[in-house]
Amino acid sequence: MLEANRNENVTIMTNCQIQAVNGYIGNFEVDIKHNPRLVIEDRCNGCGQCADVCPIYVSNYFDEGLSARKCIDKAFAQAVPSVYDIVLDKCVHCYACVKSCELDAIDFSQQPEITREKVGAIVVATGWDLYNPPVPNMYGYGIYDNVVTQIELERLLAPNGPNLGHLTRVSDHNTPKRVAFINCVGSRGKVYPHCSNVCCMLSVKNAQLIKAEYPDAEIIVNYIDMRCAGRDYEEYYERARKAGIIFIKGLPSSLQEDPLTKNLTLTFESEDVGEIMTFEADMVVLSSASLPSKGTEEISQVLKLERTSVGFLKETHARLNPIETKTPGVFIAGSCQGQKPIDATVNQGKGAAAAAASLLSKGTYEIELIRAYPDGVRCSECHECVEACPYHAISIQHGAGITVDPIMCRGCGLCESACKSQAIKLRYFREEQYNALIDTLLTPEG
Repeated sequence: MLEANRNENVTIMTNCQIQAVNGYIGNFEVDIKHNPRLVIEDRCNGCGQCADVCPIYVSNYFDEGLSARKCIDKAFAQAVPSVYDIVLDKCVHCYACVKSCELDAIDFSQQPEITREKVGAIVVATGWDLYNPPVPNMYGYGIYDNVVTQIELERLLAPNGPNLGHLTRVSDHNTPKRVAFINCVGSRGKVYPHCSNVCCMLSVKNAQLIKAEYPDAEIIVNYIDMRCAGRDYEEYYERARKAGIIFIKGLPSSLQEDPLTKNLTLTFESEDVGEIMTFEADMVVLSSASLPSKGTEEISQVLKLERTSVGFLKETHARLNPIETKTPGVFIAGSCQGQKPIDATVNQGKGAAAAAASLLSKGTYEIELIRAYPDGVRCSECHECVEACPYHAISIQHGAGITVDPIMCRGCGLCESACKSQAIKLRYFREEQYNALIDTLLTPEG
């Protein structure tokens, strides 16, 4: 992000939301809502004096709530822009920050602004969210202090995290000596049908990080299947087994906390041994399902993009064209299409950027005029064609008949086959044309 911010050809807009997108490929008009930061970017030099005098501490969202921050603070060390922001819903409006700022960079009177940008192509990369098991649940997340998710463990292990990279328990900040990982929490039929793709390797990686710092730690990983497909992934998994990490096929049926020690007892049946076993852990890590982000849902409505049954954005073709969408000029990259590892995300991001650059560099966009066209006289306004169109290219206004967007329409013919009144047809593929062609082929001269 810092490198992109240094590129003179890149403009980064943070704390913004896409309100509306109009137009078509090469001529999109995007309405962007700029939410008030309450800190003027051009004036703030990041000195931190405002945070020093702020009396309010709030949960640090960057550390997944595992640490605290001031109500006015920098989001994280490498934040772009490198200015402070205010958690307005927690602010008591004491204005101590305003009084302490010598540059008059804090302005509580700021209001949201909407700007309009003209763009030729759009790349959607809205990422993913983590499934947080509801309270109560069988694994005690949100009830037991020492049950955490993988993303929370990532912050605990991060050098810039709340513990500077040294793992400690949430309840008493002691070093955990016995750690259990539970895979497929919420995924693969438990709550959501899909496999989250990265959880197995994430468990292997984080288990090895813990083992590297604490070689005497006992670590088990409960799994349904270890899906370690990819170059060197299986070898990495085998290296974890040789390091002493125990992988047990079978998920726990219950998890109980000792109210005195805060230790957690897992009960599970090992499919390899065929016995009911227990394991007392100092910390339990849940590999929760990966879900479409809230932003993915919002942008799909704005851009009228199709989504899968789970909610990820749908591509034109899962194998032959995994970057383009059914809306010309709109591309997708990363986990908004479905959870994927970093290398696949990078590859798809580069592919989407290359596809957009190739499109824009040509200067013109050519389409074949095999498009649907309406017959307004016959239309009964049944909306069958509107529902059948996978490209959202057809609309019907009462009394005005059918309207077909020639840019969005791809000439698939589904609308014509759905229309009982024959009020919409496909140019160059009309019934009388086919009849004439067949008659010609069946004549002796043909």
